Amino acid sequence: MNTLRFVMMAGCLFFGLASAEANKVNGVINFQGDTVHLELTGQQNWDYDVKRLDKKGQTVVEMTVPALDESTIGSLSSFKSDFVTAVAVDRKGPDGKNVIQFTLSGEDIDTFDYLTDQPSRLIMDFYVNPSAKPAKTAKKTVAEKEKQLPTQLPPKIVKPVAKAKTDKNRKPATADTLTIAQQGGVAVAQNDSVKSGIFDGGDPEYERFSIKDYEIKEDALIRAKDNYYIPFPMLETPVSYWEKMKVTPTIYQITPKSSEENKQARLLLTLFEKQRYGVYLKTQQWFKDKYPQSEYNEVIDFMTADVHLAMWQDEGRVKDYDQAIQKYKEAVAKYPRSPLAERTSLKLGYLAFEKGDYLNSLRFFQEHIENKNFSDKESLSKDLARLGMGLDFMKLNKWDDAISHFNQVEKDAFNRDLKVEAAYRRGDVWVRSKNYPKAIAEYQSALKKYPEGQGLYPNAFFNQAESLFMTNKYQQSLDTYREFVKKFPSSNHSAFAMTRMGELLEIFGADKSRVMGAYLETYFRYGETPNAVIARLRLLSGRMKGMKPKEVNHAVEEIMSLAKKIDLPNIEQFATVMVADGYTNRGEYQKAVDLLSKYYKEHPTSVDVPLLTNRIVSNINDKLESEVTAGNFIAGLKTHSQYADNWLKNSKRLDTKYNVGRAFEMAGVPVEAERYYKDVLNRTYAIRGTQEAKEVQVKEQAPSEDELNLRLATVFAQEQKYNQAYDYLKNIKNPEKMDENAQIERVNVAVRLLEKRGDNDSAVRYLGELLRTWKGQPQLVAEPYLKLAELQIKQNKPDEALKSLEMIDQFQKDSGRISPVIHAKALETMGDIHLEQKQRNLATGSYEKLLEKYEDSRPLSSIRYKLGQIYFKEGEIQKAAEVWNEFKGDKSGFWKKLAQEQLQNSDWRDGYKKYIKRIPAMSENEQGQ
Repeated sequence: MNTLRFVMMAGCLFFGLASAEANKVNGVINFQGDTVHLELTGQQNWDYDVKRLDKKGQTVVEMTVPALDESTIGSLSSFKSDFVTAVAVDRKGPDGKNVIQFTLSGEDIDTFDYLTDQPSRLIMDFYVNPSAKPAKTAKKTVAEKEKQLPTQLPPKIVKPVAKAKTDKNRKPATADTLTIAQQGGVAVAQNDSVKSGIFDGGDPEYERFSIKDYEIKEDALIRAKDNYYIPFPMLETPVSYWEKMKVTPTIYQITPKSSEENKQARLLLTLFEKQRYGVYLKTQQWFKDKYPQSEYNEVIDFMTADVHLAMWQDEGRVKDYDQAIQKYKEAVAKYPRSPLAERTSLKLGYLAFEKGDYLNSLRFFQEHIENKNFSDKESLSKDLARLGMGLDFMKLNKWDDAISHFNQVEKDAFNRDLKVEAAYRRGDVWVRSKNYPKAIAEYQSALKKYPEGQGLYPNAFFNQAESLFMTNKYQQSLDTYREFVKKFPSSNHSAFAMTRMGELLEIFGADKSRVMGAYLETYFRYGETPNAVIARLRLLSGRMKGMKPKEVNHAVEEIMSLAKKIDLPNIEQFATVMVADGYTNRGEYQKAVDLLSKYYKEHPTSVDVPLLTNRIVSNINDKLESEVTAGNFIAGLKTHSQYADNWLKNSKRLDTKYNVGRAFEMAGVPVEAERYYKDVLNRTYAIRGTQEAKEVQVKEQAPSEDELNLRLATVFAQEQKYNQAYDYLKNIKNPEKMDENAQIERVNVAVRLLEKRGDNDSAVRYLGELLRTWKGQPQLVAEPYLKLAELQIKQNKPDEALKSLEMIDQFQKDSGRISPVIHAKALETMGDIHLEQKQRNLATGSYEKLLEKYEDSRPLSSIRYKLGQIYFKEGEIQKAAEVWNEFKGDKSGFWKKLAQEQLQNSDWRDGYKKYIKRIPAMSENEQGQ
């Protein structure tokens, strides 16, 4: 068939196809500071080359790029500057490319070309290299500008090596990694491994996501067991040869002849190339009817199948796909020795695989392998079919069959690339089967055996890192995620990887700012992609604590809305948990309980029961604890009663029972409190020294053994069971580790027990030694000093008692934070002791100070009467009358009456009527009091 030729593009599989024609490239060239900046866009994978040449004594940089659009060619051709004196575009470059020639003003003008990924751009900058030989024609103004902004120029320049041919996905010139110097300059760092994407110049190794062993907190690791980490989807690397096949379409050619049949066949080819598919199909049917035995039927049959496939890809109609598959099958069967038959047969298998029709894909691949019209069994196409069968078996959960086919490809394939691919895909099988240890082993084996595949198979890093995470090998997981992000920063899964690194930092107990920083960076880098949603949800949840109510409402709406933008299992549940955690951090425990309970009831079959139950119980306990700590024991008991028969029914949390015991103790029901405290203490003893005890200590707000012994000593003392109270008090082993309030309470209980035993001397000694060594806060030691004074009075040691009371008064002067009850009692007792010792001036001073500070807020009529009586007995009737004239409060009537009687019965009555009259008359209510 000399008139019919199938021409395929270089680079396609095993047929040596040429690259598909690229879309037109557009760009701009302009000045940016001291740099001429060229920026080209329009390609995802750039195939370009840069050469520096000497033409007739002029320095010329030739840049070969994909075909440019007309507007870009025009703008480049008209550009001139001090650095670039002329630009010319040759449209007849190799493989349909354009060659841009930049004529430079001298040898000291250097270039630096590089790529960016988001968006994909090819950039080349022209600038003065200060270390190069100065150009004879260089203008003075250029040198002056160079001196003004030296930090904008690269400190070191590595010129690209001129090449006759470039790799398809060419990296930045010299394949170097860019790092940003502290002064703002650009440094070129050599790197042997080829990487793609934008790298972090300030931290190219992503050290901000690393953590040292000594920084890891065991408590954080334990706490992380109750955190919610949504599984990320495995990274599935496309089959490289199939991806090349898809972008290298068949080029059909029909040799022109003068016959009508030839003209009509060429018309069909033109309609196909112009993508006029509807007209093509009608014309094709007419052609077949008119020329049923045409010599062009072979090319038309394959071309017609391509039309149906293109229509399915454009519009998604299933019937177009079915017709395409049927046409391909018919063409392969009808023309088994056609140059396109083998390629099309393999294509059928991969099309079915890509569509998710794995059983048909298996059948197509099996038929391809068994087809004797194709290459022998050692052909590349049949190895690709075996690789495809392995992928099909993996998708059908036939793990052993999948591994068997990958093993066969690695063992028997003559193409090393296929061996590498098969090895790197074995780990995927075990990831899908959730056999994470095997997956880790397979990936590590492939990386070691075929290191050349490290830059081609990101699955070996991401899936391995996720497998390590699932097996709680957190440190290895973090390191592998970092390696993945370094090698594949533009991968769709990089957002997942950075999110997981933030979660791992939280698991290790890193500072909250580092954790939130990781989520913020993820959202900053990949914020518009669905894969960054998880980071955004965690970021919003973590920030809810400091938000205002309206902001919280907006955050909740955003969290629930974002969750709908990503297709992950249980994403709605994850979003609900994030909102609930945000409420918990705000102390809005009831909202968290209500939200989680509602979700649980609405999704009874799909909900993660332990996850939600534990969170609900935890929030109930937090609510109960906050109420009891605030002294609102009634609300605490109501909270417990509300959930005792449902969420708390099977709960084993020690802190819940402890808080219920505290509520009963505050309510004055020591018997019930004793029951709860004993239950908690017995359980604490039972798990002592176990891993469970450590987890309880971290996850719950459970009390220590010493705290429980103190509580039991207190309630037994309230029940007047002094021997039991004393026994529990003796069980306290480390009182110095208790908080200050508990230490003071322990002292008070101990002193009370010693008093009940009649051992005042021991009580005084105990208190005295404690207070001499106590370094706590003044407001906490005031009460022990008051108790010490009371005991010293009982011992008939008034002078020592006065010293103790004076300490309380001094504390109040220094801090102003002593309890009014304690300070008032201390002043009253000081006055009483002075009065007893007939130190009337000191007594009146204490009483007057007491009345001055507290009479407006406390019932002190008796003290006012006592003060007036001191003056009265001393014969200072006028002074007594003045004191008694200041009674305050509705309940001071009794003391007013006594004062009136004292003055009326005085021998000096007649001489002091004017003073007596100053005491206001009592109302009837006062007289009856």
